[in-house]
Amino acid sequence: MFDLENIKDPSFVKSLNVKELKVLAEEIRAFLIENISKTGGHLSSNLGVVELTIALYYVFDPKEVDVLFDVGHQCYTHKILTGRAKEFKQLRQFGGLSGYINREESEYDIWESGHSSTSISAMSGIMLASKKRCISVIGDSSIMNGVAMEGLTFLGQIKGINPVVILNDNKMGITKSVGALTRALTRLRGSKFHVGLKRVLTKIFPNWLHVACHKIKRSFKALIQKDNVFEDLGFDYYGPYDGNDIVPLIKALKRIKIQKEPILLHVLTKKGKGYAPSEADTTGNFHGVEPFDIKTGKPLVSCDDKISYSKLVANYLVEKRKTKEFKVITPATKAGAKLDEFNDKYPKDFYDVGIAEEHAAVMAAGMAIAKTDVVLLMYSTFAQRAYDEILNDIARQDLKVILGLDRAGIVGEDGITHQGIYDVSMLLSMPNIIVTMPKDAEEAIGLFNYAFTQKHPFAIRYPRCKLQKQELDYNQICDLSWPTLRIGKKGIIISYGPDVERLNHLVEENNFDLTVINARSLKPIDSDALENALATNLPILVFEQNVASGTLYSKILEYKEEHGYTNKIFFHGFKPGIEITFGSLDEVYSHYGWSDSEFINFIKEKLSW
Repeated sequence: MFDLENIKDPSFVKSLNVKELKVLAEEIRAFLIENISKTGGHLSSNLGVVELTIALYYVFDPKEVDVLFDVGHQCYTHKILTGRAKEFKQLRQFGGLSGYINREESEYDIWESGHSSTSISAMSGIMLASKKRCISVIGDSSIMNGVAMEGLTFLGQIKGINPVVILNDNKMGITKSVGALTRALTRLRGSKFHVGLKRVLTKIFPNWLHVACHKIKRSFKALIQKDNVFEDLGFDYYGPYDGNDIVPLIKALKRIKIQKEPILLHVLTKKGKGYAPSEADTTGNFHGVEPFDIKTGKPLVSCDDKISYSKLVANYLVEKRKTKEFKVITPATKAGAKLDEFNDKYPKDFYDVGIAEEHAAVMAAGMAIAKTDVVLLMYSTFAQRAYDEILNDIARQDLKVILGLDRAGIVGEDGITHQGIYDVSMLLSMPNIIVTMPKDAEEAIGLFNYAFTQKHPFAIRYPRCKLQKQELDYNQICDLSWPTLRIGKKGIIISYGPDVERLNHLVEENNFDLTVINARSLKPIDSDALENALATNLPILVFEQNVASGTLYSKILEYKEEHGYTNKIFFHGFKPGIEITFGSLDEVYSHYGWSDSEFINFIKEKLSW
């Protein structure tokens, strides 16, 4: 019925009747399933907010009201209604449609939020500066983050503005939501009977009667109890409403449209709605997906013979826990870090603290103070949110926290906001902390085992890529020395992580007469190995998937100058200020000079071959 690819803007939805709106929702949902099955992307959260997004643009005019989506996980219907359906064939592909809000794509994309929980604070600034009304659409996991709560606390006491916070409550972040606020939301949700009754009454009674009843209820409630956290913060609370039923949604939005005070609209949505495998998912497998078979829900590309670094580390922790007691903390990345098995086997030793990276870091520091071994696992990009806590609460106090930084380096389809190319610069400036990156599975296990023997903060970075499955010795250990992988006479390559292995293969395949050194410890550096390298007076080429600021390259330059060496030293990485876009790893590698051919060209150019 609807030609989604010819939609220009959301204004057309205002002319539709209820039946047509429901058909539109069904067709958008089918469109999302069909397209995401081919390209991959965030599936479950987008399937859950189809009706909510349509209702928003039915009631509000986005030319007059700014709509801010907290995290792009839920913006796909918004992209369709704002004229980008035809671009979904290239969703998250290099040069194609971003999987997140992107201000360069559309005038309707107001706030870029690759990381969660920022939309309420952004709304505060926009409204106070422009006097334009704003709506924040935020999930139940995101609203528990400290930044979101700070925004609510601030906005609830400001007079003369009428922000709208729409709490999209699907009881899930990537996996099930956690924390005490989750229990508070459970009380607010009420029973299924309560929600069903509210849906029926909303359809039956006119808006003016609902508004009057709402005011009476709020006044009476204020006299006898205060058990609604949002009302305590200064918001007029509406809900909960069925977020997948278009009629009560439209009525609720029409009511709040005329209000002159801060509003929080609580809607209950079904994550993954309309696609059975996604609806049944409780472990986060359909949160972000690779291309998949619609009939079975299984990935199109079988990876049975491969294992991710995330799963490798998770398997190691399960094995390690058999012989050693320690705790594991992660901020809402249990699914991504593949920690379900550890959680199932050792529930008393595992803590998913929700979207609370700062809290996770300080909590880990507290455990270390209490003489308890603790492993803190988070994505490299999310560690940026905990910079101060890692610096002051862990590193400065020289506390034994093992920090596993997943998705270090280029991450591919998630794009600019998720690239792991900044943490080396962040960590190398900190006191006491040891910073490492393994080149392969054996070295990853060896470094984790070594970390458990140390008494200092110990960071282990590992990338978002897959390894060949193999039998592993979970007891092996490696130190912080820099192994020489091959010896040559014309120059020296220094790198770390899987890149050093790749460079070693390229040197062998091309018969380059070069030494290759695996600098698996970025801090401290192996001064003996570096001394020997500099003493050759050969040119040194440093390869790092990081911005060229405060990196291993910088440390090598400092050492060279301090000790009076004259070697030429070249850096191959990323310039400060670069913004690496989304796409497959191969596409991004090729565009930003990280392909095999670019490595070879760089070597030949710098060595004048």
